[in-house]
Amino acid sequence: MDKSKSNKNSRVVITGIGVMLPNTFSVEEFWKNLSEGNSQIDTITRFSTENMPVKVAAEMNDFNWKRFLPDLSEKHAKNYNRETFALMAAMEEARRDAKLEKDSVDPSKVGFIDSSSRASLAWWEHAWKLYHEQQNSNVFDRYSVLTSMASNPTNLTAIYANIQGFVTTITAACVGGHHAISLCYQAIRKGRAEVMYAGGHEFPLIKPLMMMYSDPASSVMSSEKNNPKAAVKPYDKNRDGFILGEGAAVLCMERMDHAMARGAKIYAEVLGTFSYNEADHAMRMDLTGKKAASGLNRLLKISGLRLGDIDYFCGHGTATINNDMAESRALKVLYNGLAKNKWAPLGSIKPIFGHTFGAAGIINVAATALMLEKQTACPTINLKEVDPECDHDHITEGARKVRLRNAISMAFAIGSQSSFVSLTAPDL
Repeated sequence: MDKSKSNKNSRVVITGIGVMLPNTFSVEEFWKNLSEGNSQIDTITRFSTENMPVKVAAEMNDFNWKRFLPDLSEKHAKNYNRETFALMAAMEEARRDAKLEKDSVDPSKVGFIDSSSRASLAWWEHAWKLYHEQQNSNVFDRYSVLTSMASNPTNLTAIYANIQGFVTTITAACVGGHHAISLCYQAIRKGRAEVMYAGGHEFPLIKPLMMMYSDPASSVMSSEKNNPKAAVKPYDKNRDGFILGEGAAVLCMERMDHAMARGAKIYAEVLGTFSYNEADHAMRMDLTGKKAASGLNRLLKISGLRLGDIDYFCGHGTATINNDMAESRALKVLYNGLAKNKWAPLGSIKPIFGHTFGAAGIINVAATALMLEKQTACPTINLKEVDPECDHDHITEGARKVRLRNAISMAFAIGSQSSFVSLTAPDL
């Protein structure tokens, strides 16, 4: 693609990454865990799993919000929960990583789009427990009107950061992070904002939710208990499902000429986004791969790319039979007629931080942007015996130094939704 022919003012780049994930609180730690294949999945300590088939998760247990938000007053903080602290801290880390001083951009030209599939669920469980077990009705006070809302973490984060542009929370299961990126991308391209923050947060590690996902009839959650870090095995014939993870992640997205004028570091440029509804099975993707392949072709056209321009696919990679097969079949349809050595590698980062639902798309794009910036493809760990249905170039030997110019992040969700984001490396 001839970038010189495009309007520089309409181009959008990622200049900051903020993560609050299990044992991972900086871009450096994020990259180290991804590139070295350091899984953060371990035995659950939050509650007893004695009568549950699922025993492991990626828990964020050592998070101290005061380390990242030193100027947040205790008066306000006493009414916040862990979801809010994590998202607020991820936002601040993204801003700091982008080297944007607070209010250095007109606050009305800054926005924040956040994604979460089940925001505030942990708050409701906590509140209901206090009410029923301790007969404490004070939990339902005037502050709970705000703190119980799904949009509460987003709103409080925007207030803390003095963001006065478009701010909202979206919920679209596992594609929500991509939707947030798409809305931010369009806001900048259309001149409605100079800087947009795309975020996602999820804290699903509560018993009722884990019971739903561990229903044996669905077979989507791994029952691994002896070796937690090997629980998630994407594209492996011995896979037995995903494991849940928690945390928050935020991307700082910026108009390219604005970023260049201030000498900002650029991780990657967003070339295009495409989301669609398969209008098919509510609980799984189209298993023929035809609809996803059509969507990927639409993205390529939107992005001004050819299939041969793509150097890497960061897959949804949940290690469930339906997801793995559908993704693989989509790429087979996409590459129909081309020799296997022409296919770009397919990878998954789910074995590192688990499945984070509404935050997954943000984490996936953040990882892809870092791979492009560092010209290194991260490994798909735990993949020992490739399922014949998933016969692709899988990076199993460890981090692979390779020329990466363009990459596609993929996400698929319950509800018959799919989405893709194309990224290109900064000029090398």
